Amino acid sequence: MVLIRDKPWRFKSNGKGRVESIENWVVNLASAPPRTPAFAFAALLGALLLIFLLVARTYSVKHSLGPEAAAAIYLSFGLLLGLALAPAFFSVRFRMMGLLCCAPYVVYGIGTRDFHVLALLRLAAVPLFLIALYAWRAPKDLNRFCWQDCLAAILLISVVLSGFLRDIWRIPVNLDFMSRLFLIGVAAWTWTTVRPVPELGYKLRLSAKILREAALNFLYFAVIAIPLSLWLHFTRWNPRFSGLLAFGGNYIQIFIFIALLEELFFRGFLQSLLAASWRNWRWAQLAVSCLFGLFHILHAPFPNWRYVVLASIAGWFYGSAFRKTGSITASALVHAAVDTTWRIWLSAR
Repeated sequence: MVLIRDKPWRFKSNGKGRVESIENWVVNLASAPPRTPAFAFAALLGALLLIFLLVARTYSVKHSLGPEAAAAIYLSFGLLLGLALAPAFFSVRFRMMGLLCCAPYVVYGIGTRDFHVLALLRLAAVPLFLIALYAWRAPKDLNRFCWQDCLAAILLISVVLSGFLRDIWRIPVNLDFMSRLFLIGVAAWTWTTVRPVPELGYKLRLSAKILREAALNFLYFAVIAIPLSLWLHFTRWNPRFSGLLAFGGNYIQIFIFIALLEELFFRGFLQSLLAASWRNWRWAQLAVSCLFGLFHILHAPFPNWRYVVLASIAGWFYGSAFRKTGSITASALVHAAVDTTWRIWLSAR
C-alpha cells in the first residue's frame, strides 16, 4: 500500500508563486503513469511474496513437498496474488483480462502433475460468464445497480456457497486461499474493466484519513460487539496472544484472503451501486450490512442467528469506513482487525 498524508501542508510548487498542497502533489505523484503505480505495485507484491515465502517454506517441509511441486505452487500463488492486486494500481481496457486469472492453474497443474481439464474449465466458466453477461447487455448507467449486476452477484454468491471451486488446488491439501485469490482477481478485473463500477474504491493506498476511519470504526464496533457477544454466549474470553509477529501474520492473512474479497463485493460493488441507485446511503448501507450478516447464518450451529446479528452490526461499521473514505482499504482494515481480534482473544462457544 502507498502511504499518502492528507494534511494540507503547503509549499511553493514553482518559481511563479503558485502554491499547492503537499497532499495534492503526493496524490498526483502516486497516480502518475507509468513509474509510480508500477513501483508501488512491485513493492507491495514483493513484500507480500517475501512474507508468504516463509510460510510456504514451513508448509513445504510439513507436507514433504518436492522442489518442483513447491516451486509450482508458490509461483502459481504469486501470479494469483499479482493478478488480484494489479487492478488496484493499473487501468487496463482489455475486457478478457479476467481470463488470465486461470493461467496460474496451468502452472500449478504442470508443476504438481495435478492438471485436470475439467478443473480449468470450472475456473474459466466464472470470468467467461461475467464477460458474456455484460457484453450481451451492457448496463445503461454505470452508476446504478442493474439486472446484470444482480445476476453477477447471484453467480459469485453461488460459486462461494456451493463450493464450485473446491478441490481444484489439491496438492498437498485443499488450498482454499488460492480460490479466494482467483475470485478477487476475477471480480476486480470485471468491475474495473468489463463493467466499471465508478465508486468501487479498489485502490490499495493508505492515508491518515483511511487509518483514522478504520481505527474509529473498529473501536465503535468493539465497544458494542464484545459485551454483546459475551452476553449472547456467542463468544468467550480465550486469549492466545503469542507476540506481535504472530498477530501481524494473522492480520495480513485475513486481510488478503478474507477481508479483501468480501469488502470488494459487499462494499465496493453492492453498497456503492445501491447507494447511487436509491440515492440514500443509509438504506444502502443498512441493506448490505444485513445481507452480509445473513451470509453467516450457515456457520454451525445452523441457523446461527447470533452470528447474523453480530456480523450485520460489523457490516454497518465496515460500510461506514468505506463510505467516509471511498476506499475498500479502510473497510478491509476494519474487517481484518475484527477477525484477528476474535481469532486471538476470543473463541466461539
